[in-house]
Amino acid sequence: LKAKRFPKDEIEQKTNDMMKRFHIEELAKMLAKIMRRNIQVSNTLQPLKSELKLVEYYLKIQDYRFHDRIHYSIETEGDISSLKVMPLLIQPFVENAFVHGLEAKESGGEIVIRVEVRSHLWITVSDNGCGMSMEKLDEVRRGLNDFENLDRTHIGICNVNQRIKLQYGEDYGVEFESKTGVGTKVSIKLPVLTSEIE
Repeated sequence: LKAKRFPKDEIEQKTNDMMKRFHIEELAKMLAKIMRRNIQVSNTLQPLKSELKLVEYYLKIQDYRFHDRIHYSIETEGDISSLKVMPLLIQPFVENAFVHGLEAKESGGEIVIRVEVRSHLWITVSDNGCGMSMEKLDEVRRGLNDFENLDRTHIGICNVNQRIKLQYGEDYGVEFESKTGVGTKVSIKLPVLTSEIE
């Protein structure tokens, strides 16, 4: 029997098609996991590592969408293996960074999620997107504790801040820093917990 020979271009096309199918399957799995977590969300504390994994899924989906236009990293300092946090705590800020800060960048976009364990747990989400004017920043800061009057595009971040304060008290919550043309940094201050709060 004579083996069938395929032209080089056809082989490359078939390989590209297979790779695309593989990526789409992987993206579908990650999206399903994100959706499943959103559906199953409760007030029960979740392992911080699983929350970071959820964020990583979201970032990989965005990486497929933006290719080399935007790069991301997740950094940790200290032992986070046993730490627990409220569910869906980080993703709204990562999503916000893309929608309001990075989507307009044609190249060189960066987003960094950093976790530091000190006397408190600090989670920061930083981007080098378009940033906010002082007026807009003041509006967002005021709105963090004013659910009724906040712009509907920021309901998610307001909700996270309120959940934190209701659960842990006024000493904890969300802080914003931003500068037009430089980017935005969100800092989330939490207690260091390994189990449900008393």
